[in-house]
Amino acid sequence: MSNPRHEPFDGLAALYAIGALSQDEQTTFEAHLEVCLECVEEVKSLLPVTHGLVHGAPALEPPAALRARVLSHVTGADVAPEPHDTPFGTLSDTLDAPALPGVFVESTRRGPGALFWLAAMLLIGVAGAGGWYVAELDRQMQGLRADLDIATRRADLAEQDNEAVRAAAAEREAVLAIVTGPGVQQLDLTGQPLAPRASARALWNDASEMVLVATGLPALPAGDIYQLWFVLPDAPVSAALVAPGPEGDATVRLDVPGAVTMPAVMAITIEPAGGVPAPTGDVYLLGQPVE
Repeated sequence: MSNPRHEPFDGLAALYAIGALSQDEQTTFEAHLEVCLECVEEVKSLLPVTHGLVHGAPALEPPAALRARVLSHVTGADVAPEPHDTPFGTLSDTLDAPALPGVFVESTRRGPGALFWLAAMLLIGVAGAGGWYVAELDRQMQGLRADLDIATRRADLAEQDNEAVRAAAAEREAVLAIVTGPGVQQLDLTGQPLAPRASARALWNDASEMVLVATGLPALPAGDIYQLWFVLPDAPVSAALVAPGPEGDATVRLDVPGAVTMPAVMAITIEPAGGVPAPTGDVYLLGQPVE
């Protein structure tokens, strides 16, 4: 049993079956039996065994004088022998020495005998072994649960990796469909003095789907991001945020806003992370349609 609420009653079924519980313990355990079918079944299975052990040997009535001497030795008080009409009277007269050369079994009417306590010890040992087995089984179950949790987390991570791979593959397919599709047009962006080695190319189709491919972008300062703009006569329109990789390369897929007619002037600036509604930073790349 691994239920913490049941722990106070573990091992009591055997003691209850042989009558080794105190009155308070017996009352408490009997109240527990009213709500615990498992303990009821355990007691029922133990009762035939305990009764057989307790009553396996015939009870003998000891001689009165012998009984009185034993009780006086145990209690420290003088106990007068009770008259008994028993054939052991002659034998009792011969047992004057304090040491008793034998063991007698007292009547079951006067309390439990040696077989009773032997049965109790055997059943307690069985209960202890059962408790150890249950604890070991519970420990193994906890280990299996921990292994299962680890395997589940690994499976979740693997699924996340697979999902990322599938998403990246889908993105590449979408980019390829745009740049190789019919009616595609392009605009080159050249590096400005702050990024002379940088370059980019914007490609779009008749469905207003666009791909920006940039290379050689300088590393971003902490807390900044590249932002792509459509530079219109009235005001610039934000197109996308561009986060290059370690080598300064970036590929961004976006939709051309309805207010923009392509080809249009395009620019890339550095702005605070998250982007801004209007450009505030220096221009790093600029592209202008050929007249």
